[in-house]
Amino acid sequence: MNTSPNESYPKSINSIAKACAITFQGNASNQRQQDTFFFLDNWYQETLGITEIIAIEMPFCFAVSDGVASSNYSQHCSKAVVKAIESLWNDKQTITSNRIHHLISQTKHSHKRYGAAATLAMITGTFNSDKTVSIKIMHVGDSRIYRLPKGEGKWQCLTRDDNLLNELIDQQAHEQGRQAKFADYNRDGMAGSLYSITECFALTADNDFPSSEAPDSTVQTITIQSGDCLVVCTDGIHDLVPSENWQLISPEADLQEWLKTLKTQVYQSDGNAYDNGTAIVVRFD
Repeated sequence: MNTSPNESYPKSINSIAKACAITFQGNASNQRQQDTFFFLDNWYQETLGITEIIAIEMPFCFAVSDGVASSNYSQHCSKAVVKAIESLWNDKQTITSNRIHHLISQTKHSHKRYGAAATLAMITGTFNSDKTVSIKIMHVGDSRIYRLPKGEGKWQCLTRDDNLLNELIDQQAHEQGRQAKFADYNRDGMAGSLYSITECFALTADNDFPSSEAPDSTVQTITIQSGDCLVVCTDGIHDLVPSENWQLISPEADLQEWLKTLKTQVYQSDGNAYDNGTAIVVRFD
């Protein structure tokens, strides 16, 4: 994979971060790579690959989309999601789930691809008025975004999975007259019926369900400090290697080596890389 900074935007004098991405098919039972990712200005769907470590300038965009394995054609949906992001990003449009859904719906798909679905985890970076770094997070499904604040010894999950288990947690909290705590969400464990996702992008066949709705997305904005790190990844990473088992990232750490170690952990886990895995790591200078 060869990547370069996005040429569609004016560049700042200095880079503000470094980033690297890895993807692998793993030992998926369907023998398909259904992960797709967007890295600065290109999209990729590779059985195995790692990018160079790239210096990042403002603005930037990174995204991962995981095709839901219930369909053998979900790689087409994850690809459609990421290609829609590429189109919106290059056209300098605000990226929303409605706009992604609209672009996906404009493309006709064969009947055999009906029901193919995909998740999304995406970050875009811009400067605030005081020159601090603002990160906008958009999330659909069970791909996740993690943050390692500078000087901290623990990765923090920033996204709540859209799945049945978390809906049950919300329901129970509501019945008890309280607000669910974020720590209650995203319980560790390999995929099961309670981990079935409740929000996703989906393909429809020719002329079917023309009024289908875009999935509900969760959007939030955070301010990043120098020394912070972010990881955007599919569930083939976090299901098999919980973030408490990830290495920390020092200012001197080689991001490629960090991702290669994470991949090794996925293959050495109890799940033995039973799913596709994709991760993008960003370290802010």
